[in-house]
Amino acid sequence: MERDASLALLLLDNPRQRNALSLDMLSQLKTWLVQLACDEEIGAVVVGSAVQGVFASGGDINELRALAGSRGGLEFAKSVQAVFQLIEEFPRPVLAAINGYCLGAGAELAAAADIRIAADTAQLAFPQVGLGILPGLGGGQRLVRLTRPGTTKRLVFTGERISAQDAWSLGFVEFLVPASQLWDTAKELAGRLASKPRQNLILAKRAVNYSAQANLVAGCAYEASLFGLACALPEYILRTSDMA
Repeated sequence: MERDASLALLLLDNPRQRNALSLDMLSQLKTWLVQLACDEEIGAVVVGSAVQGVFASGGDINELRALAGSRGGLEFAKSVQAVFQLIEEFPRPVLAAINGYCLGAGAELAAAADIRIAADTAQLAFPQVGLGILPGLGGGQRLVRLTRPGTTKRLVFTGERISAQDAWSLGFVEFLVPASQLWDTAKELAGRLASKPRQNLILAKRAVNYSAQANLVAGCAYEASLFGLACALPEYILRTSDMA
C-alpha cells in the first residue's frame, strides 16, 4: 500500500505468479480495505498492479485445483466474494487501474470497483468456463450490469480475450488511456473525487449500487430518501451558498 496525499494506492505485487489472486493476497487486500475504511484522511482508493504487463492473471491455479471433486467450492467463492463486496461497499470511491492482462478472477475484482481505467495495452477475459468452472466471485453478476446480458454470455461462454478498446466499447471500462498515462489519469481522477463532499459521495455511491439490484420504483424511492439525507447535511448549505 502507498499513500499520495488523500489517496491510497493498493498495488497487487506477486510477479512470480503474475498477480494470480491467491487467498493470501486477497486476505491482505481485505486487511488493507478494512483499515482504510476507518482512515478519515483517505478520500479515494486506487487498486492497481506493481507488476508490469499484468493487472491480475486470474485465480491461484493450485488453490483452484484443490477444489476439484470437493465440496469446498461454495465456501471458497463466498470468502472471495466477501472481499470484492468490501470494494463495492467501500465508503469512498474505488478505482481500478488496469494494465496488461486482466483475466478471470482479476476481471471479477476489477468489476467490483466503482470506475475502471484501462491502459490501451490491457487485455481482459473471463476464461473460467473453458477451465471447467465459471465466474463465481460475483464477476458475472457485475458484468451483466455493466454491459448487457448478450455481451456477458458472449464473454463468459466463449472466454474470448478482448482488447481494452473493446472493453471500453462494451462498457466494461469507463476510461481508456495510453499505458504511459494510466497512473497519472487514475490519480488525477481519484484526487478529484477525494475533494468532493465526503458524505454526499457516500450517499451517491449507495444510491447507484442499490439501483443495480432494485426495480425502478424501489430504486427511485431509495434515491429520494438519500437525497433527503444529503439536503440535511452541512455540506448542502455550504455548497449552495458557494454557488450564489
